[in-house]
Amino acid sequence: MTDSLEKSVLSVSDYLNWESQQPEKHVFFGGEVFAMTGGTLRHNLATVASVLAFKSHLAGSPCKVFSGDVKVAVNVTEHWFYPDVLVTCSAQDLGDMSAVAVSEPVLILEVLSPSTQAYDRGQNFISLQKLSSLKEYALLDAETARLEVYRRNAAERFELFVFEGTDCEADLASIGWRGPVASLLD
Repeated sequence: MTDSLEKSVLSVSDYLNWESQQPEKHVFFGGEVFAMTGGTLRHNLATVASVLAFKSHLAGSPCKVFSGDVKVAVNVTEHWFYPDVLVTCSAQDLGDMSAVAVSEPVLILEVLSPSTQAYDRGQNFISLQKLSSLKEYALLDAETARLEVYRRNAAERFELFVFEGTDCEADLASIGWRGPVASLLD
């Protein structure tokens, strides 16, 4: 994220109306709007590889994978953002394919970048924990081939699982996926 574009507080409906007319994507948080920055080639390759790995794995299931053009409404009055990769299995989310947002993802994966990693590890993760549907929040570091998976446990707390190295076998229990970290990188 970058600096706030608007210092005045916007309502969600004002944000959604305004953003639908913008050529760039924007995050909405607490009434403020933040322009999203572009990613690197490495970031994009990791996003595409992750989408393809999950799409292939989920073929024939009721779950669908989406990339950075679909918003997540964490709290419909407080936080709307575009994750790099998300998976939802919700009939409500998938009932209207012309919708621009989902509200019941089971998995969100962010490809880390220097400009957003503090936000992804901090405020974004704090906010995402409000989504009762969210089973896992994954952070992929494409430079170091490291996947950090925050998995919701039986006590409704998130536990950290780390998979390091291209050959390391990673797993995402929320969607039943297993594979080497390298399969999410290129």
